Amino acid sequence: MTTTPHGLGDTASIYRLCTLFRANPNLTYSTINIRESGRIDIAAEGTHGVLMGWSRAMPDHVHTTGLVPTQYGLDEADVIEAAGIVVTVRRPLVGPGGVA
Repeated sequence: MTTTPHGLGDTASIYRLCTLFRANPNLTYSTINIRESGRIDIAAEGTHGVLMGWSRAMPDHVHTTGLVPTQYGLDEADVIEAAGIVVTVRRPLVGPGGVA
């Protein structure tokens, strides 16, 4: 087990993720990054029901909306955070005529 002076070790972070996904098997994500501090960053695409699914899985979360960097500039995203887990749900791109 790797421990850090600032947060959870790798094993504890992975256990938290396993517990979260076992209790909520419908959750989807694009990437997961466990930082040295123990913070877990999860990125997800904002398809139908993704934000609601993550919100239900983490009921005591704080929800914010902001801009996140992309390879093309900035994009709008919803960010929910609870107990050291930060989920960034990128909003779907809206094409001509308002169609996603």
